[in-house]
Amino acid sequence: MNRVKAWFLLFRPWSFTATLVPFLLGLALAAPRPDGVRWAYWGLGLLSGTLFQATVNLLNTWGDARSGVDTVPGAICTTPQVRDGLVSMRALLVVALGCALAAGGLGVLLCFSRGGAGGWVLNLPLLVAGFVGFLGSTNYSTGLKFKYHGLGVPFVAFLMGPLEVFVALALAVRPGELLPAVGPSAWMSFLGALLLCTYPLALHVCVIMHGNDMRDIPSDRLAGIRTVASLLGPRNALVFYFLCHVVPPLTCLTFAFIHRCVWFLLPLVTLPLVAKTLLVSARTYAAAPANPPWIGLERASGGIHFLFGSLYALAVFLAGRG
Repeated sequence: MNRVKAWFLLFRPWSFTATLVPFLLGLALAAPRPDGVRWAYWGLGLLSGTLFQATVNLLNTWGDARSGVDTVPGAICTTPQVRDGLVSMRALLVVALGCALAAGGLGVLLCFSRGGAGGWVLNLPLLVAGFVGFLGSTNYSTGLKFKYHGLGVPFVAFLMGPLEVFVALALAVRPGELLPAVGPSAWMSFLGALLLCTYPLALHVCVIMHGNDMRDIPSDRLAGIRTVASLLGPRNALVFYFLCHVVPPLTCLTFAFIHRCVWFLLPLVTLPLVAKTLLVSARTYAAAPANPPWIGLERASGGIHFLFGSLYALAVFLAGRG
């Protein structure tokens, strides 16, 4: 039972909502289309995306164990299963690569669908987006190690924001439906609209990691690891934490005003949680500005991300229905 619990903690299934939320938004964007939603493709895509996230979770533990970051004085080891001998490094790597291969294989299959003449059609944009996701999941804390070079927060914001929403949308609609017109101008217009629609989710998902990095500023600096938080320092890291929580609700207010649509006010239900989280983080900083003992910020931000993202997807769906 101890080993089962160890694997459960290493997979971190509670974090899979970070994949579910962008898929819900992609589904909301696809729902108003006249031909409906390809539920099987969307559901299998969600499974593939979840396996990719499991890959990141497992490889992150494996990479941290190899780098020795958890052995730095003062470091908090959130996944001690390898250190305590419950799971070997080899088993961890094998399972992580197995998840990556399963996710990648399923993703490639989903890039093919039946065409009008009965043949198979390749969804090239979906294949390219999936390949970028594969590279991201396998190079976060291994390979190129984006996490250790100050790129973890912006990279995850892109992967689990606009990229994953695009993948979900491309899976939910039939190939060729995504853009009625073709050409650079049509794609630029589409991508611009996608970025505008998804950046509130991107800010929320990146602040989950940022809250974790805020806690680890002293140990990351000792280990020579650069994160956005360690580069900014405690005060500016807290300012960035505030901005990532405040901008999404302000965006919803703006959308509600511009589109004259009350549904965009739904995500504002999260404001009491946001206010509580920001108050706790500010008080912690005020008590010890040089080395604030920030604990639990990522859990609080994760809950806000799930609630805000779900309500935001619902608002987009209801607004799309007119």
